[in-house]
Amino acid sequence: MSALRTFFAGRFDDWLEMASTPPPPLWLFVHVPKTAGSSLAAELALDVPPYRSLHIDHLDRGSPALVRYDRAVDQALAAHAASPFRLASGHVQHRHVARLMQGIPGTRLFTMLREPAARLVSDFLYQRSAMHPLAEEVRQKVPDFEAFLLLPGQRNRAARHLVPKPIVDAGDTIAAIEHIERHFAFLGLQEDYAAGFRALTTMLGRPRKPAQRLRANDAAAAERTAIGTRLRDPDLARRIAETHALDFAIHRHFAARWQAVARPLEAWLARRGELA
Repeated sequence: MSALRTFFAGRFDDWLEMASTPPPPLWLFVHVPKTAGSSLAAELALDVPPYRSLHIDHLDRGSPALVRYDRAVDQALAAHAASPFRLASGHVQHRHVARLMQGIPGTRLFTMLREPAARLVSDFLYQRSAMHPLAEEVRQKVPDFEAFLLLPGQRNRAARHLVPKPIVDAGDTIAAIEHIERHFAFLGLQEDYAAGFRALTTMLGRPRKPAQRLRANDAAAAERTAIGTRLRDPDLARRIAETHALDFAIHRHFAARWQAVARPLEAWLARRGELA
């Protein structure tokens, strides 16, 4: 049984042993956008140094973003060979994750998920905000939320980070869940961030509660409320569910698994003193 399946079976001692012993050469946080990952990465970078951000220059339009991430991964592999870092994170898609795992055997993966409609709204608002370097361009090309839904790159965004492209293209829910459960050491939910953070930091050997909150787009609160009202429209809700069906299926599966282990996990953390 894999580490993640062991976790969701409620065998937390066994999960901790499987996930953290021996310590891997690299912990890789596969950062699905708008899942509280910026705050998470900032905190973990302090706890598990050295840390490397797998970032790209969004203003560099000389090549597609995926190719720029290819280069960022190659640079990271070269840097790790020269001076190993223990933790890395970035908005890497599966092809980059596979390259890192091939280049650094023994790399262990973790991620966070978020309810897909909420994640989609947050991504839309962020990309149009002053925090995003291409905000003006996005506002011109994407005048409203409905236009954002039509962008092919936004469909099943979480799945494209977590599982191979053929699985995403096929919309194969069973294969996607099996891949995640087989390859990831931990998966948390943004909706239960505090519990996931405590479990994750326990796995990393530095158990504690979360503190930081970064990139919170509070300026968009009114627009977020307006979009939330529109999401009550059955037609709009149906279109989102259809165009992000794989993301919804993945989230439903792991949300149910989290619900089943939430209380046993809290008791386990309490016995270990991780709630102090």
